[in-house]
Amino acid sequence: MKHLRFGALNIVFTEKVDGNQRDEENRQKVISKFKLNSVFIPRQKHTSVITTPENLDIDADGIYISQKNTAAGVLTADCLPVVITDYKRVAVVHAGWRGLVNGIIENALQFFKDEIFCFIGPSAGKCCYEVGEEFVENMLKKGIDSRYFYSNGSKITFSLKDLAADKMKRYGVKQIFDISLCSICSEDFFSYRKGDFDKRILTFSWLEE
Repeated sequence: MKHLRFGALNIVFTEKVDGNQRDEENRQKVISKFKLNSVFIPRQKHTSVITTPENLDIDADGIYISQKNTAAGVLTADCLPVVITDYKRVAVVHAGWRGLVNGIIENALQFFKDEIFCFIGPSAGKCCYEVGEEFVENMLKKGIDSRYFYSNGSKITFSLKDLAADKMKRYGVKQIFDISLCSICSEDFFSYRKGDFDKRILTFSWLEE
C-alpha cells in the first residue's frame, strides 16, 4: 500500500500485495495500520450519486465526509478513485465512464467552495484502456469530445483521467495531483480488464485535526 500526505490530508491506496479489498478481513488489516476505526464505503453501482456516512443504504459512488479523523473510501479495479478536498471536508469518488458522463465529479465538487485539491489514483490509463468504435460513437453522442480518444491504427484508447481532470478545471480546480499509475499495464494493481472481475483495490482518505 502507499500512504501519501498533503498537509492534514491523508490518502492511502492498496496494491495487489495487500489482498482483495472486497474481503473484510483484508480491509481491516489495512485500516488498522492508521488508527482508524473504519472506512466508510458507498454501495457502488456506477451511479453519479454522492452520499454520506449516515446514508449508506442507497446506491452511490461517492462519499462526502465533514468530520475530521473519519475516513471515506472506494473500491476500484480500473475506474478512477478520486479524492476531493478543501482541507475542511473530503469526498472520495469512484468514477468510471458512466459516472463521468453523468456528472459524478461535478456532483462531488458542489460540496466545496474554497480552494480545492483533487487527487486521481491508480486507474486505467490512455495507454491501455482500449475501446471499440461503437463506444466512441456513443460517447460522442453524449457530448464527450473526441480529444479524449487516441488511435494508433490498430486500437483506440480512451482517457478517463483527462476527461475527469478537464471537468475539475472547468469547475475552477487548479490543484490536481494525478498519481499517473495505470492499473492495466502495472502489475501492482487488480484490473478488471485483465480478468480481476471480483478483486478490488481500496483508496481511502481522511483529514487530521
